[in-house]
Amino acid sequence: MKTGPLFVFIPALVFASGVLAASPVFQGLVQPFREVNLSSTVQTFITDMHVREGAVVERDDLLVELYARSEELELERIRFAVERREFENRGAQNLFAEQLISEDEAMEKAIELRLSQLQYDIVAERLRLRSLRAPISGVVVERLYEVGEMVAVGEPILRLVDIATVYVSVYMTVEEARNFAAGTMVNLAFPELGTNDTLLIGKVDFVDPRVDPASGLLQIRILAENPERTVKPGLRARVTLAD
Repeated sequence: MKTGPLFVFIPALVFASGVLAASPVFQGLVQPFREVNLSSTVQTFITDMHVREGAVVERDDLLVELYARSEELELERIRFAVERREFENRGAQNLFAEQLISEDEAMEKAIELRLSQLQYDIVAERLRLRSLRAPISGVVVERLYEVGEMVAVGEPILRLVDIATVYVSVYMTVEEARNFAAGTMVNLAFPELGTNDTLLIGKVDFVDPRVDPASGLLQIRILAENPERTVKPGLRARVTLAD
């Protein structure tokens, strides 16, 4: 019985000079570079919120304002106290220069002034904490409270993610990971975006020294710039070594 020739498909790049094996393709998962929960350090209620979900914010943008009237009044009261202490201290220093009071009396006025200034700084810091600013540049992905609601200490109010840079996590064998040392450049494609073309160039940022005993795999983490924010966390990535 005659049979036809047996063909075995081997992925390859064919050149005039011969056959070169193609670079292996790995699958990875996109993760945000940073994810931050914005919360309050005091228990109070929200008086204003300046962003909604989907808003792109820059670091230090004002996002949430908390009730602060008590701190504002206290700061005003202490401001007048500081002015009085400044006046008293100037008078005491002039009297000491003319040797009309002792050094201890002059120093006492200087200390009282410094203590009032410290008290002012303490209240000013408490007031500053009532204005919640973006700790990173990113996108607001969750808004968990509304104006008028009470918030507890440490309870998340907003969630922000930074996807101007993304991580791609890939799992591979120790043998495969030898080609992906830290600093290695890779091509990243995202078929779910409708193309197999390389969209981002990444660099291996971290190679986990631990091997999972159950699977025999270790994790490598690839860092890639994503300035247009086209690539979203949760997408699958095709990872190949850069030429």
